[in-house]
Amino acid sequence: MQIKDELCMKFPAVLKEKLLRREIELPDATLFDYEPILTYRAVERKKDDYRCIQSDDFKSYFELKKTPKNARGIKKDLSKDPHYYGVSSFLDRRIVEQKMRFPNPQKKMAVGTVHKEGGPQETNAKEQHVCWWLFENADISSFKIEEG
Repeated sequence: MQIKDELCMKFPAVLKEKLLRREIELPDATLFDYEPILTYRAVERKKDDYRCIQSDDFKSYFELKKTPKNARGIKKDLSKDPHYYGVSSFLDRRIVEQKMRFPNPQKKMAVGTVHKEGGPQETNAKEQHVCWWLFENADISSFKIEEG
């Protein structure tokens, strides 16, 4: 899906440039206008670390310079996959617990809402996965660390 240049300008530099140069496109199922979606996400935290969610907790694989676990060993140019620039969360906390092997001494569960003011999203109902492409300086304050 090609989007208007003025909308591209809302994204962080790398995604903005790739969209403007038409190197990538957001998937056709991407929604810009949607109701808030309650989601769950694992964030890196030590055992006794319950500090508030911050922007570093919402970095894409590209920003982290990481390869998604399900893409390891696959010969694919991730830089052309729009999902590589989005942030993952799930509709069911049990999926996060399973994928991140909870209880995990290096991770905590964050819960909050993906919302249109923060950027477009694509929901894969079958996998209960939400990919959120955050606008620059998106408000992520709805996300909280769950205790215990």
